[in-house]
Amino acid sequence: MGDSTGFGGEWIFAFLIIAVLFGGGGFGFGGNAAAAGYATTAEVQNSINAALASQNAQNILLSSANNNYETSRLISDQNMNMMQQNNTALLAAINGFNATNQSIAAGFASVNQNISDLGYRMDKCCCEIKTQLLQDRLQDAQTALNQQFTQISNAEQSAYLLNVMGKWVANPSAVAL
Repeated sequence: MGDSTGFGGEWIFAFLIIAVLFGGGGFGFGGNAAAAGYATTAEVQNSINAALASQNAQNILLSSANNNYETSRLISDQNMNMMQQNNTALLAAINGFNATNQSIAAGFASVNQNISDLGYRMDKCCCEIKTQLLQDRLQDAQTALNQQFTQISNAEQSAYLLNVMGKWVANPSAVAL
């Protein structure tokens, strides 16, 4: 459309004009137009009109082809932009899910660590309680054993003293023997 050069579709018109002007014996100025083999003005005009119509049809077809090409480029560009937006949104969603999964995994790791620590502390606490109970039982047993030793020792000392003293009556009667 408007990009024609001197050698495009317009050279035919220039050639026809030159042929009409300089053709024949009268060089286009009064020669015998009805002579055999020469074109009449109406035929030249019809030829020019046909060439113009042909050129206009080619220009219309070229314009239509250009419009179709531009439309397909716009559609292709729009599709590309939409695909890029979708890819960006998809990547953002995937990154969001990955971040959420990592947060959940880190949270569960912390919970697992705390549960393990709690189990260790409970085991330690139970061991401390058991040890304290055993120490208390041992202390009670040692106290009971010491009391028994004291009673036995007192009994043995009393028996020894009574043996050494002979017969002894705690409250002798007033009657003499």
